[in-house]
Amino acid sequence: MNSDLVTSENYLLHSCLDFSATYMAVSMLEYELNKNSSLASSQTVHALHSVILKKVHSHQRQSYFLYRKAAKTLRFLVSVGENPDLARESLESLKHIVAHTHGPSHRAAAEALGSLPLKIKGPSLHEESTTKISSITWHELCGKTGLNEACHMKCVGRSLVFSLSGDSVFVIKLSRSNSDNAALNREALWMAYLQTVKHEFPTRFDIPTPCRFGEAYVFRLTDFPDNLKNRVNMPMTSAIAFTVHPDYFVYPNPLPDEETIDRNNFMEVMKRNAYLLGKLASMGMVHTAPLPLFHNRLQRHRRTDGGYYEWPRGGRLDRWLMSCRYPNLGRSGIRDFEHLEAISGASSRFYRFVGNHLMSIILIGASYFRNHDPERAGFDEKGFPVDTRHLFCPDLMQKLIEDSFNAYYEGFTGRKNGDRLPVDFDNFVLRLIDEFGVDRYMEEIFRVADQQEMSDVEFNKFLLERGVNRNTIEGLPRGLEDITLLTGPHLGGFNQRISLPELIHFTETAASYCICDRYIFDGFLKSPTSSLCCIS
Repeated sequence: MNSDLVTSENYLLHSCLDFSATYMAVSMLEYELNKNSSLASSQTVHALHSVILKKVHSHQRQSYFLYRKAAKTLRFLVSVGENPDLARESLESLKHIVAHTHGPSHRAAAEALGSLPLKIKGPSLHEESTTKISSITWHELCGKTGLNEACHMKCVGRSLVFSLSGDSVFVIKLSRSNSDNAALNREALWMAYLQTVKHEFPTRFDIPTPCRFGEAYVFRLTDFPDNLKNRVNMPMTSAIAFTVHPDYFVYPNPLPDEETIDRNNFMEVMKRNAYLLGKLASMGMVHTAPLPLFHNRLQRHRRTDGGYYEWPRGGRLDRWLMSCRYPNLGRSGIRDFEHLEAISGASSRFYRFVGNHLMSIILIGASYFRNHDPERAGFDEKGFPVDTRHLFCPDLMQKLIEDSFNAYYEGFTGRKNGDRLPVDFDNFVLRLIDEFGVDRYMEEIFRVADQQEMSDVEFNKFLLERGVNRNTIEGLPRGLEDITLLTGPHLGGFNQRISLPELIHFTETAASYCICDRYIFDGFLKSPTSSLCCIS
């Protein structure tokens, strides 16, 4: 027996009234168990479990840090403890907390489950230290690909899409700048690698076939035809090229003037892409941006986090509907492979990325309904938030979430069956529709510091792109005071918490259960357990 450990356990079980003393008791348990994990018993697990469940400290501003330390110690007993029965008991304790709590205690337990080690090893692309660039002529490109000036061309973002004979298109994806060459090269390398493992995907996944020119994928055209160049809004710098199915450019949430996808096809596309995101992650290939999500898009150039959205922190989600305009998944499957990243199983980053995937699927689903009437957005002529909740179908929204989670879970864990995810779906879907369907949060603050980093030309262009008329701009001096812009809809007020905490709660639950069950299926626990979690 260890007297310090026993004293700490007894305090947590029978007193636990003073916050500082409670924190010290948990710290002592953690310290003693790190020295000798064989000291742990069921009483240890019960003590740590009870301190997280107790409401006595839930209103403390620092309660999350107490719960995180206790949950981290339980996670230690799951992954390091020598007693398999105690490891399972600790795991079930964490899952019980996730299933029955909200707020800081839920977050702490979910993060503990989400940081369990996994037997996943991402591939190595062997990227060159410097990106090689080939210079080729239009004639050489046509000779290699079957392309010619008669082929119909359209611009999709920064991609030039040429129609070819047969069921494919030829794409030239242009670089934004010279610094973008490495990302283009990486995207082509991922295309080539995925071609070698495409047999691993038992569902439709149209992987582009990259073109290689000599020793390089990245190339520069020396004489692009003038009649085509005049139709391109970007400078003809370096690029990569690939062939792919035309569905690569068909999005699941189209606007009325785009190629439509009916509801049945929409559900199939979303479910299949959810599976592919999970399957890729299970192979150590994580798509880091199914959607470009930001906490603060405007300030991304001067923030250390780049303004990117870190959902575990629960902050405001910037311009959610704009982020859904061109998702990196479509009717052909996952797209934009420059955002793929190889990750191996020891990394707790899986938890954040799995959550990104599941949250992105819900956001795309909401945008599908909103895009039926895209003109209805923002404030009406009386200054009231536009209400578009009538565009949503609650039953279809719930089915989207359930089916997509099941598909993602199967892709990530390799299993289908399990217990129902502990989520009140009726309330969750109603809250989603209430927030996604009413544009309450439209304001963004254009800070003086951001204005001062721009030239006058950039300042004027920035405001024009956000709907400010030229006469108003002429009366706005740059860099003297903050400017309020209506750029939403956002989820939450500027510099505030997200207005939809239920979305964070769901994401914490779903991501932690995916990783927990993958941990079980990887064989870390010595004997079988029934704690599976797929929605039935």
